Amino acid sequence: MFNSKSKKARKEVEAIFNDIQINLENNYKDLAIGARKKAEKRLDELKQAGELSDKDYAKLKVKMDDFTKRMEGYHH
Repeated sequence: MFNSKSKKARKEVEAIFNDIQINLENNYKDLAIGARKKAEKRLDELKQAGELSDKDYAKLKVKMDDFTKRMEGYHH
């Protein structure tokens, strides 16, 4: 059913994804790398805490993997 906790967690991760996207569009590689690391950490924390449903986690993980793939050549 409708889970406001999951919705809040999903919006939090989406906001971090937005930061990654903006930094990539502006070619701010260091900031994009930092935001990606933050997103990975937060996504895992929310999953472990049970604040994300399996369905939401799977969708967000696909997006996370897409960002990771796009940033393969970036080194910090």
